[in-house]
Amino acid sequence: MTGLFWIASYPKSGNTWTRCLIDSLTHGGEPPALDRLDRSCPAVFDRHWLEAVTDVPTADLTAPELLALRQSAFRLLTDPVGVASGGVAPGWVTPGWQARCLKVHDCYDPARFPDAVTAGAVYLVRDPRAVAPSWADHSGVTIDRVIARMRRSATAAGGAGLPGRPAMPEQIGDWSDHVRSWTEAFKGRLLLVRYEDLLADPVPVVARIAGFLGLPDDLPLVEKAVAACTFSRLRRQERETGFAEKTAMQKRFFRQGRAQGWRDELSAEQAARLVADHGAVMARHGYATADGTTADVLPG
Repeated sequence: MTGLFWIASYPKSGNTWTRCLIDSLTHGGEPPALDRLDRSCPAVFDRHWLEAVTDVPTADLTAPELLALRQSAFRLLTDPVGVASGGVAPGWVTPGWQARCLKVHDCYDPARFPDAVTAGAVYLVRDPRAVAPSWADHSGVTIDRVIARMRRSATAAGGAGLPGRPAMPEQIGDWSDHVRSWTEAFKGRLLLVRYEDLLADPVPVVARIAGFLGLPDDLPLVEKAVAACTFSRLRRQERETGFAEKTAMQKRFFRQGRAQGWRDELSAEQAARLVADHGAVMARHGYATADGTTADVLPG
């Protein structure tokens, strides 16, 4: 049996950028195709993905029924006999999906992500002070509202999704609990990646991600993929071709790609609130709660 890799993160922590890098690595370092991400590294909360894999309509399913169907999809995709015999909807599993990666925003829960179908997880963590303004922009709400959302253990998302792309419910929880769930409760193979490290020195970090996922990790290919996925190039591609995952509230999906941009977007009081809520976990992952933290480097 071939397991699945969870590309897991709290929202707005570099998951989509990582998916672009994975897509480029699986296509010889070519620029990622934004309209291909839902196949090269689909999101587990995307009903279109679920219907494509299982060939089961989901419009009338309840949340528990959707989760049960999702477990069936995981089993189908990790059963080589089922894949070979056509158990998966015809034509869905493509060579571009050789890494068997799925985007995840849920907190880790062994009932949702069973050991039996798991090969490992790449967990992306980002300073919550940078997450807050980015998620506010994505959601079309105030930063204060997002800060409150980030400290609620019952925080959930999904259901409505993007226009034409309804989403399944996600159990996100608060930022600290989310990080702890994947970095402490998850007992499988784990690669922890700080968004800020990926920004500051992408080549060695991407090489580690590639090796962990069983993708080619030779230096020329990794360098080519990194060059193909700079924020400036992704922004240009989004302008030229659009991106289905951009919400109606956003001017663009690929926003800034900066480690310290929050200093210009948060008030001192907002930053202090996030530190008060999450300081213990922030410190554990190298986020200074005073001045003098990581370098602000935009790749490319």
